[in-house]
Amino acid sequence: APRLRPRRRPVVFTAVGDKAFCTGGNTKEYAEYYAGNPQEYRQYMRLFNDMVSAILGCDKPVVCRVNGMRIGGGQEIGM
Repeated sequence: APRLRPRRRPVVFTAVGDKAFCTGGNTKEYAEYYAGNPQEYRQYMRLFNDMVSAILGCDKPVVCRVNGMRIGGGQEIGM
């Protein structure tokens, strides 16, 4: 007899509304701010990379319901 796996609920990423799923950040503002704050930039990038790694390493199915634009940093989340 086939072995049944317990039902696992997926993780679903979606947006509120239908205009933009994730538009990323203002790269000009980031460049100006983080140029004088390299420690904060490293922390920001570490957090962003940890988020992407958590999505990729999740033990549940991950569904990205893209509804609207996906630009900049939103590309990583939407893949």
